[in-house]
Amino acid sequence: MNQQLVIRICVALLVTIVGLLLWKQLMQSSDGTKLVGLILLGAGGGIVAVKFLLPWIGDAFGESMYSSGEVIEQDEMAKAAACISQGNYAGAIGHYEKMLEDKPDDSFPIAEIAKVHAERLHDPRAALETLSKHLQIRDWPVDDAAFLMFRISDVYLTHLHDFAAARDTLEQVIGQFPNTRHSANAHHKITEIEQVEFAHLQSQRAKTAATPMEQKKS
Repeated sequence: MNQQLVIRICVALLVTIVGLLLWKQLMQSSDGTKLVGLILLGAGGGIVAVKFLLPWIGDAFGESMYSSGEVIEQDEMAKAAACISQGNYAGAIGHYEKMLEDKPDDSFPIAEIAKVHAERLHDPRAALETLSKHLQIRDWPVDDAAFLMFRISDVYLTHLHDFAAARDTLEQVIGQFPNTRHSANAHHKITEIEQVEFAHLQSQRAKTAATPMEQKKS
């Protein structure tokens, strides 16, 4: 049991015992003393309740509502990481899916599932399908929607070398979220893609030009 919870229970019991003892003494006193004592006891009990008991109850309720979910999320993340280190990629996806079931509005496990598909299972199409499906089935906040769209662009660029599709996805970010940091980042990323694409075309041209020369030598 949580040490802080034990302390709170002990304090609550002590306050209760003291209150009962005082109540017993008051019941044996004269009417005038009893009235004054009841007023003081009620005022003291109210102060203790407002200052200590109600905040403790609120904390306990909050922990029951939120902490358990955070523990589950951290536990599933640890299990997913262990599966990846062992080469059990399907198991890792399963743990990320459990995280998603617990928090369907969290874009992080979606991105991690796509990452496993693209980087570990070498199936970028499955990664794109995962990202696109979840992007469409929910009305995401701006930050989460842009995050998923950037991940789609990364898959096109890094794993499929589809410069046009990567650029088109970023242009969608610019169109959907104008005058935001996501739009600015998308503009910057498009410039990087154009530079990578230019270098790729130059490399391809160099290889094409070298082939006839090699044939002549042979």
